[in-house]
Amino acid sequence: MSVFHEFICPRNVYEKLTRDNQRLDIELNGDNIFAFASTVVHLQPWIKNSPLEASETIKRLMRKVSNHPYVKICNNITSAKSTFKLELIDSGGALLHVDNEQIDVADFKRDLLELFDIFFKQK
Repeated sequence: MSVFHEFICPRNVYEKLTRDNQRLDIELNGDNIFAFASTVVHLQPWIKNSPLEASETIKRLMRKVSNHPYVKICNNITSAKSTFKLELIDSGGALLHVDNEQIDVADFKRDLLELFDIFFKQK
């Protein structure tokens, strides 16, 4: 029996983002941070190119997404405009160092997921 894993709509990419988030909960490392950031970046054109692209809801979402500082960081990381370093803290937390910024990884993941949850949880 064949099993298909397809990407045909923005929801498929959003679901990948949630899996990337879960993967970070299991194994927090630079590869998984980069994969998470890449999925954030690639989800944007999937939404923009969807049949719903002309709706006011999508336009508001995309304005909010494009102005979000963590989305800008994801864009910079994945396009090599910024480098990053992941610091695992003894207390169990982690910091993402991007240029001169230090970002709590838990806040980074949560804020980005919530940004897209608003749209995908209501559909």
